[in-house]
Amino acid sequence: MPRPPQLVPLERAFLNAATALFNTVPVTAEKTIIVIDPLVDGVTGIQSAATRGFDRRIATLVAERYQHIEVLPFTVENLAKAKFIFIGTFNTINNAGQPAGPRDAFWICFALIDQASKTVAARSVARATISDVDIAPARFYADTPVWGLDAATTAYIETCQRSRPGDPVSPAYMAQLPAAARIREATVAYEAGDARRALDLYREARAMPEGDQLRALNGLYLALMAIGERDEAAKAFSQLVSNGLNLGRLGVLFLFEVGTTNFNSQTAAAAHYANWLNEIATRAGSAEGCLEVVGHASRTGLEAFNERLSRERAERIIALLSERAPGLAARLRPAGVGSREVLVGLPRDDSSTDIDRRVEFRTASCA
Repeated sequence: MPRPPQLVPLERAFLNAATALFNTVPVTAEKTIIVIDPLVDGVTGIQSAATRGFDRRIATLVAERYQHIEVLPFTVENLAKAKFIFIGTFNTINNAGQPAGPRDAFWICFALIDQASKTVAARSVARATISDVDIAPARFYADTPVWGLDAATTAYIETCQRSRPGDPVSPAYMAQLPAAARIREATVAYEAGDARRALDLYREARAMPEGDQLRALNGLYLALMAIGERDEAAKAFSQLVSNGLNLGRLGVLFLFEVGTTNFNSQTAAAAHYANWLNEIATRAGSAEGCLEVVGHASRTGLEAFNERLSRERAERIIALLSERAPGLAARLRPAGVGSREVLVGLPRDDSSTDIDRRVEFRTASCA
């Protein structure tokens, strides 16, 4: 049986992967322009404090060591100038490759995409020891109510993690690049507190080819809530629910107190849970078929307890939905999977593993 790859400290792993990638960019008379499509967690698709830090470190590294390369902000205008697009993922893995094993390593994946040829120009990977790096979701992702992997995010992750130099890049990724750049600008505005500008940019992004993405719709909801347009925000959330149910899987970030079925009232989103439940009940009530309501738990505590607790949380959600739509009760089925389907997978109960404690709604046959 092959030995697991050797792990190194995170900073060394980062430098190894970054230098291996940028050393492939040839020196030319004019500077080679690169834009960074913000890095994401390679399992959840979420941007975290850690991935944002990588974005900044990459730009700094290039400025210090690669004078023939210029990194510009990821905007629609700069996208038109760039030769390469830098993408990357960063997430926890089991270093020995055991699917159910503990997440005991960080995996870094970087890639350069050549816009002209629409191919992967270079790719590098590295593994690092687990450290106390901040993997909590960035503000926008911490605020969003609905989680899922849409076509654009899936294409991003797969392009980095499953490709080799010379491979063609997924058309699903290339087609949505202008919209992705506008979404990034909108997210910067939202996190800076300029909700009205964010709203305009999210609307512009959604009108672009392949712009009707989950993060654009989440952003539309958040911006509308921030400026007090509650009715319009409710419509945006309703569409989020409909999109998820149409895809057969809707993940909603209802957060509970540790070890209980009580909602965590300290989170800003908790004040909106009643409205979320109203919209889910309405959309699910008008849809055909049944729904499996699946509770999840993080990797803390005994698994037998987590199994029971996750099911009890699913039952709590079903009870609340049934109060709002009594006719829906017969079409809702509770399930608890404990920590078997964790995404982050670290044994923590903090904001970095909120998504591991999600509730999912999955379409199912009523037979």
